[in-house]
Amino acid sequence: MSITSVMQSILQYFTNLTGNLGWAIIIVTVLIRAILHPLQVSQVRVMEQMKALSPKQKEIEQKYKGQPQEQQQRLAELYRDNKVNPMGGCLPALIPLPILIVFFRVLQNKAFVDSFDAAKTSFLWLPSLNAPDLWILPILSAVTMWFSMSQTTAEQSQKAMTFMMPLIFGWFTRSMPSGAAVYWVSSNIVSILQHYVIQRQLAASKKGVS
Repeated sequence: MSITSVMQSILQYFTNLTGNLGWAIIIVTVLIRAILHPLQVSQVRVMEQMKALSPKQKEIEQKYKGQPQEQQQRLAELYRDNKVNPMGGCLPALIPLPILIVFFRVLQNKAFVDSFDAAKTSFLWLPSLNAPDLWILPILSAVTMWFSMSQTTAEQSQKAMTFMMPLIFGWFTRSMPSGAAVYWVSSNIVSILQHYVIQRQLAASKKGVS
């Protein structure tokens, strides 16, 4: 059984439960983000550790500016001595992308969408979750992705990516089934809320320790 058929079965169940495919997509999205929550906690912790090491990191980069190999070695030692894995924050940001592809394939399947009554496949202003939305969802996709990336991007060198990627994704959203776009926007919103809550919890735990 493929992951696409599994997702179809899950969406079928929640659509029958809620009476609408749009709400089913949102429920599944929240469940996915809940499963990924421990990874996101780890991501935020790594980010906070990287921020704390930022002054030492810049000091090493300046000291060994013309010696790239030595610079990399010193940075690796800095991360190792402080038990920080710079790549530890990447996984939670990457996992939603293959899930988006699964949603794309499921909702691109017109036979699957047509298996429901029309009332179950229309959602809010969307006449069908199988068809693209040209404006509202692309704008929401770009805005929520920018906000989510701005929460997790600390390096100045990555700021340009924070603006470019949401614009590219926003444009790409215009060609995907609107149901997949609903997943993406919902995932971004839940991620933003999770990040805020995690930061508050970490800040509270630091105050408790001090």
